[in-house]
Amino acid sequence: MKSRPRSARAAFSGLCVCVALISVPASAQLCGNGIVEPPEECDDGAAFRLDGCAPDCTYEHVQRMTTLALGDGSGPSSCTPATNAFGSAFSGLGLTALNTQLQTVISNQTLNQLLQVLALDDPAAIDDPDLVVGFLGSALDSRGPAPGLDAWYLADPGFLDADDLPAVSLPGAVAARELSAGPGRVEIRFFEGLITVRDARITAVVGSLTGLPGPPPDQLAPGFAAFEDLTADDGNHGMCGNLTVASLAQVPLPAEFAAGGSAECSDSCPGSRSYTWCGAGNPVGPGCNSLLDLMVGGCAVFPPACVVIVTPTQPDVGTDGQPPAVLVGDPTTGKVAVVEPEDAYSTWFEFTAERVHMTNHLGGIFTDGFETSDLAAWSSSAP
Repeated sequence: MKSRPRSARAAFSGLCVCVALISVPASAQLCGNGIVEPPEECDDGAAFRLDGCAPDCTYEHVQRMTTLALGDGSGPSSCTPATNAFGSAFSGLGLTALNTQLQTVISNQTLNQLLQVLALDDPAAIDDPDLVVGFLGSALDSRGPAPGLDAWYLADPGFLDADDLPAVSLPGAVAARELSAGPGRVEIRFFEGLITVRDARITAVVGSLTGLPGPPPDQLAPGFAAFEDLTADDGNHGMCGNLTVASLAQVPLPAEFAAGGSAECSDSCPGSRSYTWCGAGNPVGPGCNSLLDLMVGGCAVFPPACVVIVTPTQPDVGTDGQPPAVLVGDPTTGKVAVVEPEDAYSTWFEFTAERVHMTNHLGGIFTDGFETSDLAAWSSSAP
């Protein structure tokens, strides 16, 4: 016996039931319409990242490191190991020379290291058991306010994946305003190069909740506030891990330690060599020296007094459970050949960071660097 065909009305009713079953929540439908509606933190009507408002209508929490200093002595107990062989190689005078130059390139906007806190459910960052800390390179966006709190920055696409998210990140959490992240492998800007940090960890104290000054991002929820800064410079917090010798071999020697520098290393002193600067903006090449060369060769100044700046130091962390290979500098140039790229120096940095805003990235995903063919609605707020 044949089944009785359904009427058009019956078929339409069944279709309506199916549509109802697969409908999405109202809040998901509202995100992206350019109108901020609860529970949205922002809604700029765009599906782009790095404009202050993520595609899921959450605020993009980004912090710029405003200070970064190599730690003196052993690192916090959270470090593995906490030895800090890299920092301990420098004398007090050597640390002052290195950290002064490091602060100079941060202050003049040559070095811009950003931390993006993703998947943060609590904008105050008081308690959240499951978040991510991403690492970004960047440049100051000159269309925005002067450098400082809530300044504008452009992300370096070399630090981004195909979805414009940080390509390198650490799993983390925050409890009672104590941020912790790691362990994992990260790359960060260091002078005019990048250092690779194995087993990296971050611990920091989250600052107070404060309101935002206005766009970016465009269309922010009324009264929305976010944590203002991170502090990790008290001896019990910071960023630690193990610096690979391969990455140190690619970081140019700071000019201070090279011939003609303020802390010029002398080959007339025992346990010291003279070094050649690579020049501003130049990579390490056959004719100039790296930070690895300095670590292995050592540095003393003011002969014949020969004040020690850097004690010749070997890596203290091996690869795959093996002891680290012994490194030797060329007797003429001081250049060190890398034996095992993943061998490393334990290290620890102190830092502080403050809130900034993203306004696109240096690759130019928007026609003019903003969200539309013209300047975005908030671009008129630029001084």
